[in-house]
Amino acid sequence: MFDKELKELEAISQAVGNFPDMVQGGGGNTSVKLDGELMAVKASGFKLSQINSVNGFVAVNYRNIKNYYENVDLALDTDFEKESVEFVKKNIVELEGIKSLRPSVEAGFHSIMKKYVIHTHPVYANILCCSHEGRELMERIFAKKPYECIWIPYINPGFCLTLKIKDEIDRCMKEKGKFPEVIFLENHGLVVTCDEFEKSMSLHGEVNDLIIAHLGIKDKFPAIELEKKNETLCISRNSYLSEFFRGRNIGPEFFDEIALYPDQLVYLNGNISINGSGKKLNINTKTGEITYETGFAEALTMEETLMGYVYVVAQIEKNKLHIKTMTPKEADFIKNWESESYRKSLVKELTR
Repeated sequence: MFDKELKELEAISQAVGNFPDMVQGGGGNTSVKLDGELMAVKASGFKLSQINSVNGFVAVNYRNIKNYYENVDLALDTDFEKESVEFVKKNIVELEGIKSLRPSVEAGFHSIMKKYVIHTHPVYANILCCSHEGRELMERIFAKKPYECIWIPYINPGFCLTLKIKDEIDRCMKEKGKFPEVIFLENHGLVVTCDEFEKSMSLHGEVNDLIIAHLGIKDKFPAIELEKKNETLCISRNSYLSEFFRGRNIGPEFFDEIALYPDQLVYLNGNISINGSGKKLNINTKTGEITYETGFAEALTMEETLMGYVYVVAQIEKNKLHIKTMTPKEADFIKNWESESYRKSLVKELTR
């Protein structure tokens, strides 16, 4: 059952998941509507590159989830982040032969979109998403395209993000008469959604290619080069990273002051030492050497995340744009994701 659709989910996931300039580590997610009720969406804890037609995803009743967001009452004193996650869990539908897993925290916004959804963290789109001039650049680059693009100012992942996307989709439908197929998420990433399988992948590629062309980027994204020395030590052999950090007068606070997006906070911040050791990620600014005191799998995730982060920062500087960072309050949400009172206080701001 749903063999065709699940093969398509595998295809769109692999089309972006094997390229660290599109997603880094466990970032991004994909989904495919299976029928008028069920949706297969990436499972939490899986990389897009790990998704195939029998593993790495979970089926949910997206119609119920969509209805939840269309009728939520923000006036209630409720921890909506927790409630929405639990609601999605309750709407998991077991498919024969498919392991039961936990849905992505972003299953909510997948439920309100078209049949195919590709959400990634491309370094090219994030040059726009992480710069103050990003929205203006988006409007200029995509002004004459046959599809609509919308910009979502930064908002916390999960419940709040889904509501904000829903509001902007509704606004676009009312003003332009079209469902937006390209969505830029400030300080986060890119979403492409279509009702056609092939178009979903080609459109995702086109969006990033147009940004590359507009910014005049000529060089290929640097390859990830990570050497495993033993079970708990890996060394980066990436000259691009080495050259970026060599001679740069920075401390660990550099990454807190320039907080670009949630994955950076999750995978890097708090795990970095500058000109020292003992952390999972150690950077020597005198030599440019980067070492990871952890296993290869985690080191690879951190190397990809660091590479993406450095590339975006460097390209913003090169193009004479101005870096748009997350605020301390926004960063605190990511760091305090499990705090119910904290989440509730932030959701209440949506009603103001």
